[in-house]
Amino acid sequence: MTFAEYFTILQRRWRVWVAGLVLGLLAGAAAIATAETLYTATATSFVTVAEQVDDTGQGEIFQGSQFAVQRVKSYAPLVKSPDVLGPVISELGLDVTERELATLVSVSSAPETVLLDVSVDDPDPARAARTADAVSEQLGTVIEGLETTREGGPSNVRVSLARPAEVPVKPSSPRVLVDLVLGAVAGLALGLMGAVLRHHLDTRVKTQDGVRTLTDMSPLGATLHERSAAKRPLVALDWRSSSAERYRTIRTALKFATIDRELRHFAVTSSAAGEGKTSVACNLAISWAQSGASVCLVEADLRRPGVSRFLGIDGSLGLSDVVVGESRLDDVLVPWNQALLTVLPAGSLPPDPAALLGSSAMATLVETLHGRFDVVIYDSPPLLSVTDGVVLGHQMDGVVLVMRAFSTRPEHVRSSIERLRNARVDLLGTVLTRERSRRGGEHDYRSELTRDRGELSPLPPDLATDRARAAASPPAQHPAPKTNGVSLTRVRIDAGEGCDR
Repeated sequence: MTFAEYFTILQRRWRVWVAGLVLGLLAGAAAIATAETLYTATATSFVTVAEQVDDTGQGEIFQGSQFAVQRVKSYAPLVKSPDVLGPVISELGLDVTERELATLVSVSSAPETVLLDVSVDDPDPARAARTADAVSEQLGTVIEGLETTREGGPSNVRVSLARPAEVPVKPSSPRVLVDLVLGAVAGLALGLMGAVLRHHLDTRVKTQDGVRTLTDMSPLGATLHERSAAKRPLVALDWRSSSAERYRTIRTALKFATIDRELRHFAVTSSAAGEGKTSVACNLAISWAQSGASVCLVEADLRRPGVSRFLGIDGSLGLSDVVVGESRLDDVLVPWNQALLTVLPAGSLPPDPAALLGSSAMATLVETLHGRFDVVIYDSPPLLSVTDGVVLGHQMDGVVLVMRAFSTRPEHVRSSIERLRNARVDLLGTVLTRERSRRGGEHDYRSELTRDRGELSPLPPDLATDRARAAASPPAQHPAPKTNGVSLTRVRIDAGEGCDR
């Protein structure tokens, strides 16, 4: 994977690594709160070697210093021996065992030096200083005893306390800043690993490439993931936006979905609820109507109708009432948004929607709408929940399957396609909703060309027809007035709905 792909994963899975970072900080804070406050005191001892005199009377000072440097490295482990810690406990009256005191004492020596630094950790700063001095002195006594010759002469090595320990003022543990940083780094590392691992283990449909791999066919298009979609789902009304352009792309792809016949009516469905089929059906109908076609949007989901709520119309009378003969079709058709498109609401909810949609009366209604409008779009129930979508798809040119990015599971898509294939219902294509595009991926080509110009907005079908007829008729001839021999032509600007002033 490339760095850009990892960056995209971290951007999409930000909750995982942020949670890891927060947990790491909380773990560091908990360690600080529960840790015992300790003070560290350090005493420094100086190691020297007795001067040896040869036959010429010259002292081998250099050789003695090198001997001391080499010996210092082997003196450090002696600090935890019972010969050092036992007398210290007795001298200071410490209420600890030799093993417990050994965990609080440490020795270090800088390279190429003859210095021994004895450090002691203790909750009491004064006691830590006294213990460090006592351990240093006792360690020197043990070292001098070990370096004494067998003949009982003086020791070759002398250890003296060069710098007694000072009483520490600030605690050495816990280290607040260091512990918090370590906790944050550890938590962030685990969070990043978890985000990448979760992304690879997540088999849900994420991109158009994933849809192509899953279905062995290119998707018709994808809609954008927008935070304001819940409050403003009809994004196709803003015809200059990138979201509206996405629906125009889907509309164009659908026109070429059927090669041998013209696409006139089809159903929009999904595998499960909540994948955006109703939003796609509504926006696709708006986009088709903006192109000048007469469009009828049918709310064919008789179990959980949503078109009426999206468009803000009354859906108490509609499709079911017409099919059972309780209402006339012309009485329930609702012109929406200045007759931009026509809506057939669901109407009363029947006890058996599948039987109603598969009835001969429904087939007659489908043929009537087919002959009356250029395009008829049906919002159908999910395929895996009920059989309504398959029943309705038999009477259409085909079905459009909607998937939601990071929500739809591959097994659901396979089951839906298999169900359509077994019922011999044509799958016109797929649409991926709420695709999360990279920043800068959407480039508004038209905005640079028309930034300082007026633009014509899409026209409702009836208004477009009226203006087309007016444009086809010959204009009336009016004599132009003359002023000082110059012929002036008056230009009339139509300030109708389709013109920006």
